[in-house]
Amino acid sequence: MHRVLTVLLLLLLLAPSAFAQDDEDFEIRPNRRQRGGGIVGGGGGITPTWHFLNTADLNTALDAKGLPQLGEDGLFLFGGQGYAYIVIIPNLRIGGMGYGGSMESSWSPNTREEPVPFKTTKLDVSAGGVTLEYVIPFGRFHVALGGMLGGGSYTLTLMQTDLWHKDWNELFPSSPTSAVDSRHELTSTFFTWQPSLTLEYEVHPFIVLGVTGGYFGGSGSWELDENFDLSGMPDFKFESPFLRVGLTFGLFLGEN
Repeated sequence: MHRVLTVLLLLLLLAPSAFAQDDEDFEIRPNRRQRGGGIVGGGGGITPTWHFLNTADLNTALDAKGLPQLGEDGLFLFGGQGYAYIVIIPNLRIGGMGYGGSMESSWSPNTREEPVPFKTTKLDVSAGGVTLEYVIPFGRFHVALGGMLGGGSYTLTLMQTDLWHKDWNELFPSSPTSAVDSRHELTSTFFTWQPSLTLEYEVHPFIVLGVTGGYFGGSGSWELDENFDLSGMPDFKFESPFLRVGLTFGLFLGEN
């Protein structure tokens, strides 16, 4: 994933020279950025995101329970966005965005004894909301200041069982203390705020390539298996910076 983001970032930085042969076509037409009307248009596209998720505190809590720990390099999220420029306020655009991703780890001892214990930890992250950005154009380059307000959720799925044959009659025994298998789903829904700075390049009047850096904020209370309030949960401090690459397809006409 790091390689994908690096390649896309290089495309953004090298775009001016790569498309220099098209400059004459742009110059023949009136300058679309200097008549005071602002950018007009809109579009939608994909938003691969690398979230530098802080899992250190979560891993400390997992280790205390003997559960598999998650990676600490970050989390890849994939989604999409769309926006349109507001004509009455030049260079202001409003839109929406949504994305999600997951990371998982499992553990099983290297043994021939039966039954073999098996444990998994999985974290799902999703978020979405309304975006509001003010764009400062420099020819075909744009600088956008703004962010997203919306909602999101963390879902932590923990499971421990064994790799033994399963039998329907042994599921949900009358005495919970005799249960061998266990699986719990812990969910936290929250309000999210994401300030961001975006650098964009208009590759073509129909295509905009951008790189966004920002901060993912938001946390809430936890619920167990969609039915029970859960107390005593550690503060996992998931709020972290992110780096997003955006490829937007649409129609960008320049000024109104």
